[in-house]
Amino acid sequence: MAESKVKEHCLIEIREGEESVTAGSNVKNQTLSGDQNKENVNIASSIRKKLLSKAPSPSSTCIYRVPDVLKKLHEKDFVPCLVSIGPFHHGTKKLQAMEQFKLWYLHQLLDRKPNPETNLEHIVEKIRSLEDYSRECYNEKLDDLSSEAFVEMMVVDGCFILEYYRKKIGEVPTDPDDPLFNITLAMSPTLTSDLVMLENQLPWRVLDCLFQLTKQVPNGTCKSLSELTRSCLPIRGPVSDDHLEQTTESRHLLDNVRILSAELDKKEEIMPFWDSMPSATKLQQIGVMFQPNRNNININITFVDGVLEIAPITIQGDNPVFRNLIALEQCESGPHKYQISTYARALCDLIKSSKDVEFLKQNQIIHTSLNKEDIAGFFDDICNGFETSSCCKSFWQVSSSVRQYYKQHWLQRLIVYIKHNYLYNPSSIWSVSNAVVLIIILTVLQTIYSILSYYKS
Repeated sequence: MAESKVKEHCLIEIREGEESVTAGSNVKNQTLSGDQNKENVNIASSIRKKLLSKAPSPSSTCIYRVPDVLKKLHEKDFVPCLVSIGPFHHGTKKLQAMEQFKLWYLHQLLDRKPNPETNLEHIVEKIRSLEDYSRECYNEKLDDLSSEAFVEMMVVDGCFILEYYRKKIGEVPTDPDDPLFNITLAMSPTLTSDLVMLENQLPWRVLDCLFQLTKQVPNGTCKSLSELTRSCLPIRGPVSDDHLEQTTESRHLLDNVRILSAELDKKEEIMPFWDSMPSATKLQQIGVMFQPNRNNININITFVDGVLEIAPITIQGDNPVFRNLIALEQCESGPHKYQISTYARALCDLIKSSKDVEFLKQNQIIHTSLNKEDIAGFFDDICNGFETSSCCKSFWQVSSSVRQYYKQHWLQRLIVYIKHNYLYNPSSIWSVSNAVVLIIILTVLQTIYSILSYYKS
């Protein structure tokens, strides 16, 4: 009996101990749960502060870092050698020498005082009013640049560009000691290339504002920024006044080159794939005629009645504008983003060997001082850098028509094949006489086929 009471007493103590442990555990869990809830609230609050009410890339964004897939192939074509413009290469050590020239050019401009509004305080005030817009033009946040540093950079860099162009066209006399115009130093081509690199741009609105504040009144040579830049930019040919009106939509100097080089149709459809064409020499073998399009400066290609008209292109080793135009199109969105990229894709198809390059040079479609192998490699590199196969519908229709034409002329291709593999090859198992007879038969068949096709159409 005594033992039973002892056992019951022990069980009661154990239960009371368990209850106290459970109660303590519940209190601890409630404390932990409260701490976790507080932490969750803090995290949610932190995320809420970072939420964006607008798209991360504003509609005004137009100046980009070149994609790595393009830059890694030919970095020298995308990185300035002589002068930095804008924030992306600002402060680069090897470009510091030109900072003194920028300040010298700005001093000359202010000293000349071409119109009553050419006052440094007034210029700064106007450019500061464009600061928010200008920052949004770049696809990177520029938090490391203070407002003062950013506005100063816009003013100094922009005035330098305008003064350089004015001197280049002769509106402003050049200083005899100015090394930028000293022929022996040959800086001009390098500087011209630097000013049209995608990562080296100022917003067009900033340049236009500075132009209006510093233009010569009343007898200035150029009445607009478009007029001033027209003869300074690497554009394929002369620009008419009607064509020049399109540049009112320019967003920076490189975009200005693009507008003056390509016929931008904002309603043009985009095809999700590219229909590749045979090489130039293969097309020539079946009778396709090649002609340069000299009617306008637009980059375009047409194919009518077996005649392929292609806008001619000049390629030099020290002119990166073509690659930068493609980089610009690869970075942005919109229905006209593939115009120059698709033109390059078409040339990639036509140029598969040095023979294709030589043929296109003979037909005045390619102008270059580079050797044939380098040109073939140039277009091969460009095609390897494309991140998409999308293309303009107008160019796609041309490529599809060329492919169809090539398929229809199978007899001509068969004759060419026999000539190259049998008639011109004495070691062939066929005799020359047999090859000649077969070619005659195929030629007759081709003639009959052409006549039937004509009457059918």
